[in-house]
Amino acid sequence: MKPLSFCLLGLLFIAAQPSRAEDPPARPAVETMLPDLHLFSPPWISPTMHRESVLFVEQPGAAPSAKLLFDAERILVVERADRTAKFEEGRDFTLSADGSTLNLTPNTRIFFHKQSAFHLPKGAPDSIGHLKDHPETSLLFAQGHVWHDWQVEVTYVPRKAKWPVAFPTYAEKRLPKTIAKLKNKVPITISVSGDSISQGYNASGFTNGAPFMPAYSELVAAQLQAKTGSKVTLRNRAIAGWTTIQGLNDLPKLLADKPDLVIIAYGMNDVGYRNADAFKSRIAELIKGIKAANAATEIILVSPMLANPEWHHTPPELFAPYRDALASLQADGIAFADMTSIWQVLFTRKKSADTTGNGVNHPNDYGHRLYASAILSLLVEPQP
Repeated sequence: MKPLSFCLLGLLFIAAQPSRAEDPPARPAVETMLPDLHLFSPPWISPTMHRESVLFVEQPGAAPSAKLLFDAERILVVERADRTAKFEEGRDFTLSADGSTLNLTPNTRIFFHKQSAFHLPKGAPDSIGHLKDHPETSLLFAQGHVWHDWQVEVTYVPRKAKWPVAFPTYAEKRLPKTIAKLKNKVPITISVSGDSISQGYNASGFTNGAPFMPAYSELVAAQLQAKTGSKVTLRNRAIAGWTTIQGLNDLPKLLADKPDLVIIAYGMNDVGYRNADAFKSRIAELIKGIKAANAATEIILVSPMLANPEWHHTPPELFAPYRDALASLQADGIAFADMTSIWQVLFTRKKSADTTGNGVNHPNDYGHRLYASAILSLLVEPQP
């Protein structure tokens, strides 16, 4: 199967943007954003869930609702993802008795979609084909910051917040050279090889939407520099539509920057080929080429998030072999950030619409923050 659609990932049309309540604020410097992003307090370790993304959906015969990742003890803040409005418990939403769900009130000011809006006739505007096992039904799709403008972020104290699977942890033994440079404030260069997710789709900064949060690689570089005092130079060579094939072809240009650390993040497009063995082989070639140029260069392998499980191109069961292929390549100088398992946990409670940036296969701001937190967890020793 030749995955023609995957050549278009990140390159399909930019949907018309909905009207906004007010003009967006000026684009801030990323350094000023960092304290509010809580990148060192991801949901797998934090006692507070910071700015978790949801999109409210109305099911037939029920109030519009959104499920949280953990049952909430109390809600602290609910606001639009573009930060233009905050909402009030009791006036705009209520928390269910078990703490699992936010329900909208009849006079809410929060945007919601009807469940039927996610499935459209084949070829309809703002759609992409097709729903798994239903070739005549397309999925709601939009680039730009359309989905971001629909979504809401919730900060809350969970009743219990035990992360159910392994999560990224400090990789001092895997990445000793990079971590030593950071600790000693030695300048480092980070290069990124990847697809549209790593290029930055659909972070609000990439789409020129408020609050203009940059993509995960920029967050990693800025947070490392702010935390360690080491000057961090980022060279992002990720391109929408790329697979490991293009990554290999681009290797000479990647190496020209003489990186200290390379982040390799493929899989979302490679899944379309349904060949995890070939994927593993090409990743191994990338590693071999990087190490041949400079054995001291260290590498972080990043497995992809899950795509919309309803999209026929990306059924969720396809992703585990690609994740496992990357995990098997860990070695001295090579660490692994498992985003696939993180999304598997998200999808036990949450909808794809809660975390998507385009409706099918890109993360929103919340997703980019999770990517950044996972990578930072490998590079920065956790504080008590």
